[in-house]
Parts: sequence; C-alpha cells; structure tokens
Amino acid sequence: MSLLQAGFGLVEISPLVGTPLAGYLRARYATRVHDPLFARALALSDGSTSVLLLSCDLLALAHEEVAAIRREISQCLPVLPDHIFLLATHIHTGPATVSAFETPKAEEYADALPGKVLRAAETAWYDLALANAMVVRREVPGVGFERRYRMKDGTTRTNPGVGNPDIVEPYRKIRTPLSLLGFERDATRLPIVLAIYPCHADVVGGTEVSADFPGRTCNDLTHRLPGHPEVLFARGPAGDITHIDVSNPQPQSGYDHTKRMAKLLADAAVEMWPDRAEVSGALAVRSEVISLPRRPVEQEALRAARTGLTHAQPDGGLSEENLWARELVMLSEMPEELPVEIAAILVGDLAFVALPGEPFSALGEEIERRSLFRHTLVADCAGGGFGYLPPEECYGQHGYEERPARSSPFAPGSGEKFVEAAVALLKG
Repeated sequence: MSLLQAGFGLVEISPLVGTPLAGYLRARYATRVHDPLFARALALSDGSTSVLLLSCDLLALAHEEVAAIRREISQCLPVLPDHIFLLATHIHTGPATVSAFETPKAEEYADALPGKVLRAAETAWYDLALANAMVVRREVPGVGFERRYRMKDGTTRTNPGVGNPDIVEPYRKIRTPLSLLGFERDATRLPIVLAIYPCHADVVGGTEVSADFPGRTCNDLTHRLPGHPEVLFARGPAGDITHIDVSNPQPQSGYDHTKRMAKLLADAAVEMWPDRAEVSGALAVRSEVISLPRRPVEQEALRAARTGLTHAQPDGGLSEENLWARELVMLSEMPEELPVEIAAILVGDLAFVALPGEPFSALGEEIERRSLFRHTLVADCAGGGFGYLPPEECYGQHGYEERPARSSPFAPGSGEKFVEAAVALLKG
C-alpha cells in the first residue's frame, strides 16, 4: 500500500467592500461580494517528505506575501518553507495584492492574508490520511481560445474583437487540456482533486468580488464527480489564452458565462474520470531560483515617456498613453536581473511543475514535451510577482502581453531560458 497521505483545507479570503480590485488599467473598488473567494490547501506527505500546495482566488501574490505566508506556516507546521507552494487562480475580480497600473495595493488586506492562508494549511495538515494518487488528462475545446490573431495589415493583435473582419487567423493553434490530479482516500474522508486548465479568469468583470470561472468550476466538480471531492484549481500556462471566441457573436462575459464554462469543464471531467491512471512512488520536491534579465528600455523612449508625464493632467489623472509611459519609467527602475522560482512536486512518474508569472502556452507545452516523466502537469501564476513570459518571436508584435511595462518585464529570450531551467530541474 502507498504511504502517501493527502489532506485538504480551505478558508474564505473575500475582501471588504471598498478594497481595491486587481486586473485592469484603471482602479476599481469592491462594491459587494457576488461569490466568495477562498484559499484552498492540499497537504501531501509520505513520512519523509511533506508538501503544501495552496491555491488562492487572487490575481497574483507579491514576493513579500509569499515569504510571509511560508514563514508563518513553517513556524506552525513541520513543512519546510521551500516545500510550500502558492498559486493564484489569476481572477480579475479579487483584491489587489500587487499594485499595477492605476490600482494601488490593498495593504490592509495583504497584511491579514498570511494568517488566513495559515488556517487553510493547518486544516489540510490535520486532515492528512492515506491516499492513492490518480491522474487523467483530456483536451477540452470550447472553453479557452487563442487571444492573439494575425491581422490583414500584417500585425498580430491581442483580443481584436468579436467578428473583426480584419482577422486572418489565430497566431498559433493552442491546446486547452483539462488535467485532474486526484487523491482517493478511505470512505471516512472525501477525495481531493486538483483541476488544472489554461485560460484567463477575466470573465465576470465589474466591481463585484467573484472567484470567476475557477471558483465555479471547483463547485461544479465537487457536486458532480464521484464521492463529491474537495477541489482546488490551478491555471495552466495561459498568457495567450482567453475565454473569448472571436467567431461567436453570443454574450461571452459575466457570471452566466462562467457557469457555461464550468459546466463544459465538469461535463468533460465526469466523462474522463473513469479513465484515470494510478500514480505511485516516492514524494519529492525540486526547486530552483533563477535570474531572468529585465528587458532593456531605449533611452529615447524613456525620455519621451518622462516628457509626456511632466505634461500630464494637473488633477493627477493619466491618459492611457501616459499610463503606459509611466509603466515604461517604472520598468526602467526595476532591477536588471529578476529572480524567479521554478518548482516541481514529484510523485513517482508524475511531475507537477509550478511556474511564476504568465508564460505563453507554447512554453508550457515545450516543458511537457521534453519532460522525462510519464505524466507532466504544468501550472502558472505560482510564487511571488507577475508578468508575461512570451516566446522570443512574439516580441515586437504589438500585442498587449509584450508591451514594455511592469506587467511584461522580461527581456526577449527569457521564456526560452525559463523552459531550459524547468527541463533541467525535471532531469534532476
């Protein structure tokens, strides 16, 4: 019998009304909670190695919050700080735990977050019970779509608009697999499922707090999978994947659309669950911090940005052009080398790889292709910080994701270095 143990915990982390919401160029503030946000925790242990994986309904986490959460948990539970992994579901209707564009960081919320996440971790730890690990994966179309398109004028655009007659074709053919990593326990304990799907969670919009389609998916999987498992969500690499099908004129936003997305994912999960394969073997953790170069900023462009900002509106409001100018200035003030942490949780012939930021899907697929493990699952939005990681060929294409800013701080070629580091990590 496997000595692997698994446990689950969760705690609500919804913000108060008035809290800044992350995810857009302009600042928004919470007007009410439409549906609650949670921190969900998965604890794993085989007696010699212990791991905590925490999925939070947030856009991203700052480095200081990750360090504080790891420190607080490791002081209370016998888990090493570098064996504690934080994931964000990347919702755009949650509190601003990082500052971006005109949205200030919700400092009071961020200060209280480590204590809340600790409670989820403690619940998972004391829920540990013998478990058999299972995995299944299947392509699920019709939920996530390419958000970068080749246009008739030769450019590549992000989100060019539904029905835009100037669209030629998607920039690349994407894959959108749903992965389910399950832990089946005895009849006295609920099973646990980690669901991984690559798509931006920017469906609901507005100023009401919502866990968007990841939260709804967790609910639907709990109700529809056998045994009513506890479910947590991780986002697959989705820097270039959206929920919008540009060929579909029907409404594709709001909470009703999250229901449609979750139903499609739950339908697929129910159908594929009987095909799950058992995974067995020792539990292990590998991680490495690497440095990626900050993208260079041309001095002429920097001077123009600073000149534009000196002529900004006297009331402090910034035009969109000046917002990007300020981002360029702030990018130039970032360190020239940016540390990022790549990590992997291993169970026998399965590797779960946790990547920071928002790598494009092609980079995640390349890691999977070159992995020596039979099953390789990749998630993004892990650890602290945020920022897009496109392949080198995508720089200069006029897409939002590679426009110089704090949201795209990495130099061309960083994505490829990222892949090499992850592949080397998996090789051990």
